[in-house]
Amino acid sequence: MGLTGLYAIETPEVYVQLGHTGWVMSVALSPDGRYLVSGSGDTTIKLWELSSGRELRTFTGHTAPVSSVALSPDGRYLVSGSDDNTIKLWEFSSGRHVRTFTGHADGVTSVALSPDGRYLVSGSYDGTVRLWDVSTGKELVQMVSFTNGEWIALTPKGYYTASAGGDSHLLVRMGTQVYSIDQYRSTLYRPDVVEAVLQGRDIAEVLASAGGTSKVTPTSTSAFQAMEPPFLVIKSPEEGQRIQGAQVDLSVYVEDRNYPIRQVRVFVNGRSEGQQGERGIEVVGVEGQKKRVLELKVPITLDPGDNLIEVVAFNGFSETRKQVRCYVEEGAASQRKEDLLPNLWILSIGVNQYQDRNLRSLSYAVADAEAMVAAFQTQKGKLFREVRSLLLTDRSTVKPTYENILDNLSYLSKASAKDVVLLFLAGHGVNDERGDFYFLPADAVILEDGSFRKSRAIPWREFKALLDLPAKKLIFADTCHSEGLGGNKTRGVDNDRFVRDLQEAHAVIFTSSRGKQLSQESDKWGHGVFTYAILEGLRGKADLIKDGKISMKELDTYVSETVPQLTNGAQHPITHTPEGYLNFPLAVVDFMQR
Repeated sequence: MGLTGLYAIETPEVYVQLGHTGWVMSVALSPDGRYLVSGSGDTTIKLWELSSGRELRTFTGHTAPVSSVALSPDGRYLVSGSDDNTIKLWEFSSGRHVRTFTGHADGVTSVALSPDGRYLVSGSYDGTVRLWDVSTGKELVQMVSFTNGEWIALTPKGYYTASAGGDSHLLVRMGTQVYSIDQYRSTLYRPDVVEAVLQGRDIAEVLASAGGTSKVTPTSTSAFQAMEPPFLVIKSPEEGQRIQGAQVDLSVYVEDRNYPIRQVRVFVNGRSEGQQGERGIEVVGVEGQKKRVLELKVPITLDPGDNLIEVVAFNGFSETRKQVRCYVEEGAASQRKEDLLPNLWILSIGVNQYQDRNLRSLSYAVADAEAMVAAFQTQKGKLFREVRSLLLTDRSTVKPTYENILDNLSYLSKASAKDVVLLFLAGHGVNDERGDFYFLPADAVILEDGSFRKSRAIPWREFKALLDLPAKKLIFADTCHSEGLGGNKTRGVDNDRFVRDLQEAHAVIFTSSRGKQLSQESDKWGHGVFTYAILEGLRGKADLIKDGKISMKELDTYVSETVPQLTNGAQHPITHTPEGYLNFPLAVVDFMQR
């Protein structure tokens, strides 16, 4: 039995007013407490005077039940959300319909106005929450969260920000063609643009700041429509081909109908080939003009056994990736086994004590940095020919100050293309007002307003630049949320953003927590919980298939399950593995260790 009337109770009198002919689905009080509005399944909204219980006005226009109503804080406007998928804005005093907001793909379940009345937020059965500009009726941002904890915030022009794996739910449609977001991520992933929209700033200035880069920055819908990904074919080697010998020529054909090809990158088992760092293979035509058609032969070096070759072609806006797997006969290489092993280069940074008293000291960041080096030193002669390391900690000869960290970032550049590099960070991390990640060295400076001095902090761009290497790359970041910082210019570290920003480094990234979760330390184990789980995994607990080796995916699985267990669900690590990486071993476990 449904309620079709509206009941207003005021002692000692009781008013009963039957007005709606359908269920009352939502109500809201005016800011001055004199009036009440109600939305109903009969598709109408009614205005009531509380003192008398009289119906003053009926708002009509929706074609389905009205599920939500709200009033602006100044009492000027009424908004209503309906199962007809629309939101309507009404002038409260006159009942005049001002405008309709359209965009939801299903019924609108909730609406609310911002305190200043400039913005409207709505929720829907379509699974999105959307932000609207009240004065124009335009959608500004839509936000979607998923049951696995991932999320996306997307502007109508396609620019977005997301959690580490959130955009795996996104597709891009160009006409009748549908593409993976991977092909557009480098241009459309723009947290700064989304933030500008949310702050009410003109995004043109933000987009213009991208000028001078290798990326095209479209500013209109028509520009987007012409940005098809390049056409790419790997002509040889063929899929599944068995090859005698480690040296082979990769044959590639690339074509773009609309734009010159700006970059071609080649990866073999995750490491760069035929290029210098991330700049890609030089693509230059007659008199320096860029080409739209390329036929390339790139000499590459394969590893014994399984190989995954990945080619990426980029036109300045979108990219195409193609992969081929092949196999090199184990006996084809003439070198000794130990000569085939890569070297491992480790730069490990840990900060416990901070000179600025506004920064809380940590207990185990130094122990974490030292233990990571020690754990991988045991792999000398097993997985790696040599393990070379540089420690920057409170206890090391070279202290983890701003100058020392910057001066020694180039240490990893000594690695050759066949080597593996590992960057480990343990200490405080923060995001600035733009969301950019900074690692705080021992001599970081906190200003009076609670922000930090950027000239004494290491930005993520420095780490990305140091990883502009052809080698296979690993990043482990146990960066703690800096609770001691305040002010509007500083945020606790957002590991989702950190992972996103470093994805172009083409590195396997392990971070200690999701989003802004706290990264915990433990006196019981003498380490950060994240690092402790890694160390235990490398000692043998991550050998899930019991073959005596710890693979990258096994370590990911073990750490992802163990850290939440140890923290009672308070901390969830993130791992990002770029396309083009085969699952590879990180450690060989001795029988006595297991």
